[in-house]
Amino acid sequence: MNNKRLHKFKFVIHPSEFTNLFKDLEYFIAIINTRVNENYKITDKTSIFNRYSSYYEKVTSGEEWKKGDGLLNIYTHLIINPNHIKYGDKFVAEVDGETKTFKLATQAEESAINISPFSLQLDHKDRLSVMFFDGKHNSNIGLEFSYPTRLMDLKTKEIISTENLSTYKLYKELIRRIKKFSKKAKAIRNDNISKPNFWISPRCVNDINKNVIMKQNSIILK
Repeated sequence: MNNKRLHKFKFVIHPSEFTNLFKDLEYFIAIINTRVNENYKITDKTSIFNRYSSYYEKVTSGEEWKKGDGLLNIYTHLIINPNHIKYGDKFVAEVDGETKTFKLATQAEESAINISPFSLQLDHKDRLSVMFFDGKHNSNIGLEFSYPTRLMDLKTKEIISTENLSTYKLYKELIRRIKKFSKKAKAIRNDNISKPNFWISPRCVNDINKNVIMKQNSIILK
């Protein structure tokens, strides 16, 4: 199926809150739209927690990102049913001088919930703006969940709404839980108050204010 437009929700929560967010939910963490080891199976439910903890620690460290910090890759995907992922034929590729066998993992049904970083930056008019990409990573402060509003079935070519799909219901439940203990963000810069489009846990406000770009641009979250 092909994706058509996206629901998006940006947030900042503490690592312990992030872990509790998934309590009693049915989900898997999946590698998709790329090659995977020939024996790869979708069984992972926990790797994202340590990854987010490391990401949060770097974001709130007050230090700029270095080259090696790119390994703190927080991009990933959530699915409910491993059978929604299909695999292409196996192929051989050389990695670091060693020949290995891979297969291509692709989305075949529903779609995955995408997890990616978001950043808080100043735009060309010196206004606060929530953005998806920061090549240097320094303005990254939180995460975004995204999920398509509609899908096109590649067999029938029909456009369908995702509102009744099980993965979309997981997306909605995650957001409901986040909003239960978080609030809409409010930021102050040069005595100007703005409301950037993300939610933040009160537990994280002081931590995020330590971010290197927040300090450099005199941005204070309240």
